[in-house]
Amino acid sequence: MITVYNNPTMLDFLKVAARMPPDERAQVAAASGEPYDIDGVAVGNFCTPGPKWVIKSDDEPIVIGGFVPQRRGVWQDFLLTTPEAWDPHWFVVTRVCRRSMDAMFRSGEAHRLQCIVPVARVQNRPELAKWYKLLGYTKEGLHHGYYASGADAYSFARVKH
Repeated sequence: MITVYNNPTMLDFLKVAARMPPDERAQVAAASGEPYDIDGVAVGNFCTPGPKWVIKSDDEPIVIGGFVPQRRGVWQDFLLTTPEAWDPHWFVVTRVCRRSMDAMFRSGEAHRLQCIVPVARVQNRPELAKWYKLLGYTKEGLHHGYYASGADAYSFARVKH
């Protein structure tokens, strides 16, 4: 059974961070410029400001997501996943993510939600660009040397209309 909860626990973060797929781990390492560290990812995301939620399958966390404030009305998303998030639960995960985004707009807290992702990750997994489109994101641009590693990034955004 799939359930969604607000305010994931530190244990939820640790469990998901320990099971993240290699491409997500590489994205975290590219952003920080440091090797992937389960504890660092769990603590860092747990402590970040902003709304957070966890999707659980049979009471085990499979996804943790949230939004980090950038400035008034502008939030950047984050999503930590496990393999089960996509197979077999991709549809439910997509619906929860989309509804979370909708709620940010309805609350009046956001007029813009954004996502930054390594170019190499999108090139290696073209289904990501399709998934972002399902969420309502529009690809905005290329950021040369964006990550601490020097890797290029794409930005995607969804703006309240």
